[in-house]
Amino acid sequence: MEKKNFEHALKIDKKRLLSYYERIKSQSNSLTPVEIIAEFLVNQSIRNSTLEVVEIINYYKSKIINEKQVLDLAFEWIRAHQFRSEYKKHLIKEQYTDYHTAIDDCISLFFLEYDEYIRNIFKKDMKEFEFSALYEIFFSPFDKDSLWLNEILEKNKVNVPTIFYNNKKINTNLFTIRSGLSEIIQNDYNEVAVSKSKNLTRTMRQKNFIHPKKTIFDGTMIERLIKFYCFNKNKIQKRELEMSIEQFLSSYFQIGVIYRFEEFEETLIKNLVDHIYSGLTEEFKNIKTIETLKSDIFSTLSQYKSSNKIKKLDGSAWIKDLKNILEHFLNEFLKTLFN
Repeated sequence: MEKKNFEHALKIDKKRLLSYYERIKSQSNSLTPVEIIAEFLVNQSIRNSTLEVVEIINYYKSKIINEKQVLDLAFEWIRAHQFRSEYKKHLIKEQYTDYHTAIDDCISLFFLEYDEYIRNIFKKDMKEFEFSALYEIFFSPFDKDSLWLNEILEKNKVNVPTIFYNNKKINTNLFTIRSGLSEIIQNDYNEVAVSKSKNLTRTMRQKNFIHPKKTIFDGTMIERLIKFYCFNKNKIQKRELEMSIEQFLSSYFQIGVIYRFEEFEETLIKNLVDHIYSGLTEEFKNIKTIETLKSDIFSTLSQYKSSNKIKKLDGSAWIKDLKNILEHFLNEFLKTLFN
């Protein structure tokens, strides 16, 4: 890949982005600086979960060099998405015989040079698994259900050791890149291959693509939270509770898709009951029945439904509406376990 093309792929309109950031900042007096940046990134369609973004920024902000600020980290996340779109154009254009070839070629043409660029923004003592995790986060598609930082870090920590020889760090950059990006490139290759295999008519290609509605709510984080609470009996932090509920709702609702309450009420109740009950230890399963849980959640949602006349909303609006309701329910439920 020629240098001029690489520079073009990395180009972002920083002046416009800074102006947009300042507008959000002036409207968000109650938020912390990191929360403002997270809101800015969500509005730039980087992710749809503010809490996910806050967690990631809080982790990596101490890793950036003194000459850079947290906002620069946000710009790099936006730049990575711009870079991702350029690399996908190449993936669409090329005729790879298999995804292994696609991974090798794309890493060689695009990501080795990107790796060299992005390392200049972070401190020299940053671990290799932290770079690998960062690449997985930065280049994950917007519609990925969730980016739970601890899970990504733990996975990459196992895959990517930081190796020293005589106190000198050995260059394992290629291994780092492959760990963070191979799965993403493979998924993109599969998506492109499927798209190419379909003989779409010109009319169909011109239609706006509408994401199919998802059929389940993924509450694995709620399940883990409850299981941890049952075993350790430690108080659940408000932020952990918020993140688990937001993951549950975001896994189903999509921005730009309209939902009626009746469409998802039964699915929401069933999935929430299943995940809560699965998180309980046998001791508590003998106390809390599935039917009681189902009845309590149904009652909570019925109260919400009776006090809210609008029954048809965009996915993002449903997330905001239901988040507080379910957080309150889950918080009260946890309080009763050890009573």
